[in-house]
Amino acid sequence: MSRSPRPSFHVRLPPELKARLEAVRGGKSLNREVVDRLERSFGEDLASRFGEVIAAYLAPLDDEERAKVVDLASELAAMLMAKPRKRAP
Repeated sequence: MSRSPRPSFHVRLPPELKARLEAVRGGKSLNREVVDRLERSFGEDLASRFGEVIAAYLAPLDDEERAKVVDLASELAAMLMAKPRKRAP
């Protein structure tokens, strides 16, 4: 039994936006990159939620301590991004 084709949606992109998407697609097709970004836009905004949670912990710290926490969070994010990811179904 054949699967029905996915609906097609054609969109005109400014050349600069297309170039930016192609530059960050990381081996994925341009279509996959656009679909992934659209799907994430409907998900929970975890970055905002993380910001709200961490703000409470950063408030009592001085500037130097805050900078250290931000550096550690940046290192953690880089480590997580370097880890191979399984594609969601």
